[in-house]
Amino acid sequence: MASASNRESDPSKTNENKINVENLNKPKQATVDESKKRTHQELRKLEHVPELSRTALHECDLETNQIALATSDENLLIYDSTKFRLFDNKLQQIKELEWKEFDSTGILTINDLTYLSCQNSFLVLTRSHIYELNIESFELKHLKEFSRKDKSGEDKLEFASITAHDEHIFLAHSDASAVAKWTWKPTLQLVNRWTKAKVVEETDQQILTIRTDGTHVGVLIKGETTRLEVFDFNLATRIVHHLELSPTTTMLTALANNQWFVVDSEQRELLLINEDNQIQKTQGKDSSPLNAGRLGNDLLVVKCQQPNKLQLFRLN
Repeated sequence: MASASNRESDPSKTNENKINVENLNKPKQATVDESKKRTHQELRKLEHVPELSRTALHECDLETNQIALATSDENLLIYDSTKFRLFDNKLQQIKELEWKEFDSTGILTINDLTYLSCQNSFLVLTRSHIYELNIESFELKHLKEFSRKDKSGEDKLEFASITAHDEHIFLAHSDASAVAKWTWKPTLQLVNRWTKAKVVEETDQQILTIRTDGTHVGVLIKGETTRLEVFDFNLATRIVHHLELSPTTTMLTALANNQWFVVDSEQRELLLINEDNQIQKTQGKDSSPLNAGRLGNDLLVVKCQQPNKLQLFRLN
C-alpha cells in the first residue's frame, strides 16, 4: 500500500516564464540546451527501425495487454494484472508487487510510467495521483504535491502522461489542457506550467504521450490529425513542427539525439523518426506492438498484444 510523502513544495515560488509564440511556430532548428545535449552523446543514433518479425533475443508471456512500460539503462517496469513487475535486461523478472488502489470512481488505472534517474525510482501515473516506486525497496509512496492546487487556481487537474530526465519531470494534463515542468531538487516543486494555447492548438483533444530525451520534449497529440511536435528542453523553441502521423498512432518513445519511436498498434507498426524527421516503418507479423523502450545503448524492449508478451531485440 502506498504511504504518504513528507516532501513539501512551494507553488508560490514558481516561475511564470512568458513563451515567445513566434519561436513556437518556427521550423526545425538546433536545440538551445547544449548542456543537456552532451548528456546523450554516448547513445548512438539508429540507422534503421528494428525488424519485429525476426526472432527476439528473449521473450516473456504476459497476462494482459495493459500499455504502461518504462525502462532505465538496466531494468524495465510494467504493470500486468494488478502487479508491478520489474525485469532485468534479459527479461528475467527480479521483483513483483501486487497493487490495487481505489478512489471514488473505482480501481485506479495506470496511465503511464517513467524512470526518475536522480532517485533510482519509477514514477507511476494514474488519472489523479502520482506515486514513486523505489527500485531497491520496491515500495510505493504517494507524492501528494502533484495533486495539490497549483497556481492556476484549479483544485484538481487530471493527468494524461508523464516523462522524466535526471531531476526534471514533464507532466501532460488531460484534454491537452496544459503541460507542466517540475523539478525534484532541491525539493519537489513546480517550475512552470504552459496552458493549452502556448503548446498545442485550440482544436486539439488530447496529448497521447509526452516524452523527453534530456535535450528535447516530444508531444504526441490527437487533434484534427495525430501529429508529433518536438520542443527544446524549456519548451521555448519548436524543433519539429506538425509532423503528421497515422490517426491510430497511440504511443511515443524517446531514443535520444532527437530520434523517436512511434507505436501504431492497429496497423501493427513501429515507426522510427530520425533526427531529419524522416519516418521509417516496420511491421510486426506475429504480434501487435503496444509500447517500446530502449534498454541502454543496444537493446529495445517491445510490449505486444495478440499475443500478450514482452520481446527483447538487439538494435543494429
